[in-house]
Amino acid sequence: MTDQQLTLLTWPDYISPKTIEQFESEFGVRVVLDIVPSAVELIVRMKSGESTPDVLVPPDYAVRELGADNLLAALDHAKLSNFEHLEKRFQAGRAHDAESRISIIKDWGTTGFMYRTDMIYEEPKSWADFWRLTEKFSGRATVLDSPGEVIGAALKMRGRSYNASGEEELSPARGDLLDLKPHILAFETNYKPLLISGEACIALGWNGDAAALTAQGVPIKYVVPSEGSQIWEDDWAIATDAANPELAHTFLNFVLRPEVAAQEARYTRYATGNRTALVLLDDDMRKDQSTYPPEELLAKLESGMPIDEEGRKRREELWKDVRG
Repeated sequence: MTDQQLTLLTWPDYISPKTIEQFESEFGVRVVLDIVPSAVELIVRMKSGESTPDVLVPPDYAVRELGADNLLAALDHAKLSNFEHLEKRFQAGRAHDAESRISIIKDWGTTGFMYRTDMIYEEPKSWADFWRLTEKFSGRATVLDSPGEVIGAALKMRGRSYNASGEEELSPARGDLLDLKPHILAFETNYKPLLISGEACIALGWNGDAAALTAQGVPIKYVVPSEGSQIWEDDWAIATDAANPELAHTFLNFVLRPEVAAQEARYTRYATGNRTALVLLDDDMRKDQSTYPPEELLAKLESGMPIDEEGRKRREELWKDVRG
């Protein structure tokens, strides 16, 4: 494998440099990172055929979409001996890939919001609070550059399903988001630097980012809103046209090793689906309820589910109005 190269399509700062170094050293290969800012861009890149990675990191809904277009390779489980370390619920029965045929869990988490406690002296608990504080601290709030999460937040605030797509449900969400828009500093997926600098004091985002900021000493508190929100999963997958499918399987089996999966969980601060790796984490990580929410909070969370064609078009038009 000395002359081989593995291309990995992923998000900014979403894999530990140690993991890459160890894989390169052990297998005598070179890993090339191809970074995209959002899931939307990842899907576009894969569908355009502009570049074909060996391994990619699609979220659960992208696994559905890319799988339907035959852009994800069927996995050879005979080459994935470390698959056994995953929790049973992540091995089989996942809504977007019931038999882990084309994807394997990387990590999972929640969407909510976070704020700097040295700048906001309140204890917000709801999406309604996020809207109110974004207006109060106008120009110092960010939301994700990701339609599912942002539209979903507006829907949950109104007591609707995260996946609602009817005009009756989307119309109030459109109004709420257009009211929010003038107060937004940025639609940004890589929003951590803005919170670190203090340019932003509140951000719609993900629990692992909040935990990583806290670990860096930034005074951040993460909120899973009381109205409920999203539970999501990011996966490892292999592209159908991967130049090195054998090496891609080797990489997937490598990141499924408990010690590597634990290393990744410490780095990204997201919840691992690897039950053997979980045991290797410190108590403070395993017992952190913002990473591993209690059952009563999990009950209020929804996974992103498939939306019919008409509903998808309505949500796309809404996003154009808000994002444009």
